[in-house]
Amino acid sequence: MQIDFKSFLIGVLTTTLFFVLSGFEDSSNFGDIVVNSITIKDDGHGGFITAYNQDQKRTLYLGTGKNENGYVQTYNKYEQPTAYIGSNRDMDGVIVLNDRYGALGFSQSGKK
Repeated sequence: MQIDFKSFLIGVLTTTLFFVLSGFEDSSNFGDIVVNSITIKDDGHGGFITAYNQDQKRTLYLGTGKNENGYVQTYNKYEQPTAYIGSNRDMDGVIVLNDRYGALGFSQSGKK
């Protein structure tokens, strides 16, 4: 069996290019992104945006909940929930504020 030198060279170069483009370090940071609109679709687990601090602790969740309702939830640097704006189980609007330990401090429903 004889190996075709050109095919071998193309294979080596393609493999090398793949490793160079994919890289061995985490290059998933795209820096600043400026857009006019973002549409997030549900993939069966809800569509959402999550923000993390420099310690990789969640500080924000904006998205869809279990009951297919939208909500925004903020967290402090210890990942304790501090604020919730969204819908309650009856699908009425609700605002909830918690203290630094995540304990309920204030809650108000929009239901009349």
